[in-house]
Amino acid sequence: MTEPLEERKDVTVVLILFTLLAMAGILAGNFIVRDYARARASVSWPSVEGVVLSQQDEGEGALRYAYSFDGRNYVSKRRYVFSAQFFEQATADYAPGDSVTVYIDPEHHRYSIIQQGAAGGAFVLFSLLSGVCLFLGVGGVVWALSENAETYLVFPPNLIPQKTG
Repeated sequence: MTEPLEERKDVTVVLILFTLLAMAGILAGNFIVRDYARARASVSWPSVEGVVLSQQDEGEGALRYAYSFDGRNYVSKRRYVFSAQFFEQATADYAPGDSVTVYIDPEHHRYSIIQQGAAGGAFVLFSLLSGVCLFLGVGGVVWALSENAETYLVFPPNLIPQKTG
């Protein structure tokens, strides 16, 4: 391969990696903001009594429970929203047949939890990490394009920036 074509392939790989990093930052930021908003909203969600169907397994942490809402029956395994994993709460041991309070998302009745709230520190940390990914990704794309403009971008010969020095 010729040198300019090889250099163009290298720049393409760098651009793809930085673009993926920026997209990961956007997706992670979207996820954590939505998760934290859901956690804060869970404090005002309606609650119903549910029943534990299966015992908590140490390996999986799975706890199945059933509940009824608006005349329909549901089964769930969700104990809390994602960001609440980092919030130290007293966890109860549940056995099959135990009664449990279930908090239900009023807009999506299939989404329910048995522990409300989330960890604000986890939200801040994940928001910062997603912001760093976005910043580095966009910055990397801009850097790669600016450093390699004449080999990567297609300009008419009279518009190619001339390096001096």
